[in-house]
Amino acid sequence: MRKILFVLLYLLGTAAAQAATPLQRMQQLVDYVGVDYPGAVAGGEVVNPVEYAEMLDFSRTIQDLAEGLPVTEVLPEIRTVAALLNSLVTARSDAHQVSEATGKLRQLLINGYDLAVTPARTPDLQRGKALFAQQCTSCHGVEGKGNGPLASTLEPAPTNFTDLERYRQRTLHGLYSTITHGVNGTAMKSYAKLPDDDRWALAFYVGQLAPTDLMKSEGKQALLAGSIALDRIGKQDLTSRTPAETEAEYGAQAANMVAWLRSHPEALFTQQQGSTLSFARENLEKSLSAYKQGDHKAAHELAVTAYLEGFELVEGNLDNIDHALRLQIESGMTRFRSLIKDEASAEKLQSQAALLNNLLLTAEQKLSSTQLSATAAFASALMILLREGLEAILVIAALAAFLVKTNRRDGLRYLYVGTGLAFLLGIVTWYVSANVVEIGGAGRELTEGFAALFAAAMLFYVGFWLHSKTGAAQWKDFIQGSVRKALSKGTLWGLSGLAFIAVYREIFETVLFYQALWLQTGEEGQRMILSGFLVASALLILLAWLILRYSTRLPLRQFFAVTSVFMFMLAVVFAGKGIAALQEAGKLPVNVINFPRIDLLGIYPNLEGLGVQLALVFLAVLLLWKSNRDSNRLSRQ
Repeated sequence: MRKILFVLLYLLGTAAAQAATPLQRMQQLVDYVGVDYPGAVAGGEVVNPVEYAEMLDFSRTIQDLAEGLPVTEVLPEIRTVAALLNSLVTARSDAHQVSEATGKLRQLLINGYDLAVTPARTPDLQRGKALFAQQCTSCHGVEGKGNGPLASTLEPAPTNFTDLERYRQRTLHGLYSTITHGVNGTAMKSYAKLPDDDRWALAFYVGQLAPTDLMKSEGKQALLAGSIALDRIGKQDLTSRTPAETEAEYGAQAANMVAWLRSHPEALFTQQQGSTLSFARENLEKSLSAYKQGDHKAAHELAVTAYLEGFELVEGNLDNIDHALRLQIESGMTRFRSLIKDEASAEKLQSQAALLNNLLLTAEQKLSSTQLSATAAFASALMILLREGLEAILVIAALAAFLVKTNRRDGLRYLYVGTGLAFLLGIVTWYVSANVVEIGGAGRELTEGFAALFAAAMLFYVGFWLHSKTGAAQWKDFIQGSVRKALSKGTLWGLSGLAFIAVYREIFETVLFYQALWLQTGEEGQRMILSGFLVASALLILLAWLILRYSTRLPLRQFFAVTSVFMFMLAVVFAGKGIAALQEAGKLPVNVINFPRIDLLGIYPNLEGLGVQLALVFLAVLLLWKSNRDSNRLSRQ
C-alpha cells in the first residue's frame, strides 16, 4: 500500500512540477541545488550518489532552461553563471563555490525579470503550523525532521527542516516555490491549489524550525539594541537571501536577526505598513495602464483590488492618525472607479491617479513616522466603540423598551440570546482574524454590507408593524386581543435575529478597528486602549438605561408611534451604510454626485445609496399615509 501511495505522490508531484513556467522552474532548481549540494559532495568526493545524480540532472536542466529564457539585459550573464554552476557540479567542486554561484544566479533572475518574491500580507505562522500538521507530517514528521511514517519508503528521503546547515542555504521564497510547484522526481507534490497566503505561511513555518531558541533570542536583542536596523534587511532580503548570504554581508548578528524575523514576520511587515499602500499605488498604476489599452473591465478590477487589498488594510490605522486624509483617499478612490465606469478620458483618469498617488505617499509617510500617544490611543478607542456601538445600542434599547412597555418581559430573553450570540461570535472573530486568517477588505465589506441591508429590512418591517397598531381601531383590536398572541414565538425569534445582526455587524467592524489601533501603540498605549474601551462601554450602557427608563414613561400608543418612526430612521441609515459597503467591495456601481457626506446617518454622495434611502423614505411615507387612511375609515364605521 505504501509503495502504491509513493507512486501516486510521485506522479502527482511530477505533473505539478512540470506545470511551472521555465523561469519559475529554473528559479526553484537553483534554490534546490544550493541547499542540497553539500549533502551530495564533500571534499571533492561524492558522499551520496543518489543526491549527486540529482544535482547533475538539475544543474544541466538549469543551463538548458537559461537558453530559453526571454531576452533581458542580464540574460547573457545568467547564461554564463548557469554554465559555471553546471561545470562546478560536474567537477564536484567545493560547496561554497556552488553556493556562491546559486546565490548570484538567484539574484540575477529576481532583478532581471522583476520577480515577486515577497508575500502580499504578513505570513501567519499559526496557520502554517496547522497546515503542516494536516499536509506534511506523513513524510516530514511532526517536528519536521524528515522522519514521518512514509519517510522510509521514499527516495530521496523527505527534507529534514531542522538541519541547521541546510537551513543556512535555504531561502523562504525557495520553500514557497517548492510548495507551489512541487519537485520533479520526488514525492513532493504541488500545493498550488492552496491560497497564496497559506503557501507563504507554510514556507515561513518550516523555514524557522532549524534555528535554536538562543539564536532567535540573540537576534531579537540585536534588533532591539539597534545593532542591525530593519532598513538594512528588508522583506525581499528576508525571503530571497539565504541566512548564510546575510551573515556573509552583515555578520552573525544579522543572521540571528533573520532567524528571529522568520519566526516573527509581523515585526518586519507591520513596521512597513506602507507596503500595502505601495500595493495600492501599484494596482492603480496597473489599472490606468489597462484603461489606456482599452481593457476597462480589468482596469475596474484592479482599482477595486487597490482599495480592498491595499488601502482598506490600513484604513483604520490611518483614520486614527489623520481622519481627513483617510476620507480624502477613500472618496478619491471612489471617484477613480467612477471615472472608469463612465468611460472618462484617459487624461482625466491619469490626473485622478496622480492625485491619489500623492495622497497615498502622504499616508505612507504618516503611518511610518507616527505612533499613537497613550492619550490619543484612549481617545481613539473611546470614539471607535461609541461610534460603532451607538447604532446597536439604539436598536437593542428600542426593542427592549417595546417588550417592557407591552408587558412581555419574557421576550427579553430572546433579545439576550441574540445579543449574547453576537458577542460570542465577536470573540471568535477577534481570535480568528488575529491568529488563523487575515480578514481581507472584500470579506469585511461584504459582511458589513449584507448585514446592514438585512438589518435595514428587518427594522423597516418592525417599524411598519408598530405603526400599524397605532390607529384607533387597530389599537383597540391590539389591546383587546392577546398581546401574547400578537408577539408569537416566531416574532420573538425574529427580534432575536434582528438583535444578533445589529450587534454583530458593529462588533465585526469594531474588532477590525481595534486590531489596527492595537498595532499602532506601545504597552502603555495598549493599556489606555482597554481603558477607552471600558469607559465607552459604560457610556453605552448608561445610554441604554436612559432610553429604557424614560421612553417607557410615554403612553403606550404614543410609544408605538415614536418607536415606529425611530425604526424607519434606523432602516434608512443601515440601508445607506449597506449600499456603501457593497460599493466599496466592487459589487455595486458608484455614481458620485456633489452632496454632503454624513457617516453617522449613512449618507454618502452617490446616486445609488441616496436613491435607495429616498425610496425607503417614500415607501415609509406611502405606507404611513395608507395606514392612517385605513385607520380613519375603520374608525368611522
